[in-house]
Amino acid sequence: MKFSRLFKPKKEEDFLVLDFGKNSVKGIVYQPKGKEVIIKDFQTEKIDRFGVYDGKDFELEIVKKAGSKVIEKLRVKNEISEFRKILGFSPDIVKAKVFNISFKREKIEERIDEKEKEEIYRFIFKESEKQLFKEEKLRDIQILKRKILKEKISGYGVPSILGFKGKNLDFKVLLVFLPKVHFNFVEFLKKELGLESAAIFHPVEGLVDFLDSRDKNPKIFLDIGAENTLVVFLKEELEFIDQFSIGGYDFTKEISKKLGLRENDAEVLKEDFSKKKLSSKIEKRVEEIILPILNLWEKSFEEKIKDKVKFFVFSGEVYLFGGGGLMPPIKKIITEKLKVEKVKFLLADDLPLRNKTKISFSPQETSSLLLTLSKEIYEKKDY
Repeated sequence: MKFSRLFKPKKEEDFLVLDFGKNSVKGIVYQPKGKEVIIKDFQTEKIDRFGVYDGKDFELEIVKKAGSKVIEKLRVKNEISEFRKILGFSPDIVKAKVFNISFKREKIEERIDEKEKEEIYRFIFKESEKQLFKEEKLRDIQILKRKILKEKISGYGVPSILGFKGKNLDFKVLLVFLPKVHFNFVEFLKKELGLESAAIFHPVEGLVDFLDSRDKNPKIFLDIGAENTLVVFLKEELEFIDQFSIGGYDFTKEISKKLGLRENDAEVLKEDFSKKKLSSKIEKRVEEIILPILNLWEKSFEEKIKDKVKFFVFSGEVYLFGGGGLMPPIKKIITEKLKVEKVKFLLADDLPLRNKTKISFSPQETSSLLLTLSKEIYEKKDY
């Protein structure tokens, strides 16, 4: 993969990421420097139970407690107001969608001035929001960001439509959003942890920013988290983002149920299975237990991509990350059943990072690390 140049902040300063997953909170102190991001500290704290995002006080206290511990471990509690801050959440909480919107101008011989540009932008954002509400089938959605990823006039890409002539305009728009019930929870959490000025980012923002647009090789990225799988497809540019509600925790629950184990013990067994630490007999038994979930995962994945990617002739690369991606059967499904040869883990070493910590990062940390690559944070003053 090729990397694009990172934006450089006006002065060297440290940034803070707090990434709230379903079973842990991860914290990162980092500093952008030239083409790299220097990871200065990384801390994590487990959340005591799964499925805590339903807006109740008890769940808020559990997540707040884990977040507070991460802040203490990072030793930034007293200086936290001085950091520019990014918050991340699991992909079923904070979501992202990409839309292709077209616009036809009437005054094709006139150059687009600032007023017309803003009018066009308002139109394409409104149209993308209409599509979002139609796809999500939700009435109460809080949109966090509206970003134009690509602008074209008569099929040619331009940095901005301002000052150009032409009739047919095409835009690629990224919307970052979350259901209102989750938004209220997030706002309470920010207030409780003193993070009111923090901005919420989606990992795909960092993913798009670090990939070089000159690298035209098709890529699918799969973030298999605790309860969801995020699917991102890029060709010359971002093509689509989607997700489905099957993740690593579903395998843990199945092992727990079939073997009569506590969930914590089932999680350990699953991790040992992923690391090939089990005897062949136990490994085979675990494979039998999780087979129904694997089949459901495969079916859900194919359903998401069937109309968007010609997968059986897919000549690109598939990158796995997230804890669930470590399970060998996932890679086997993509390699053998979906006929994809290039299946890799997306690791910290693949990203433009310099790790100054003593931690050896695994694919489980990749989603959090992607948040450090978002360029937008350098351009804002109120983060």
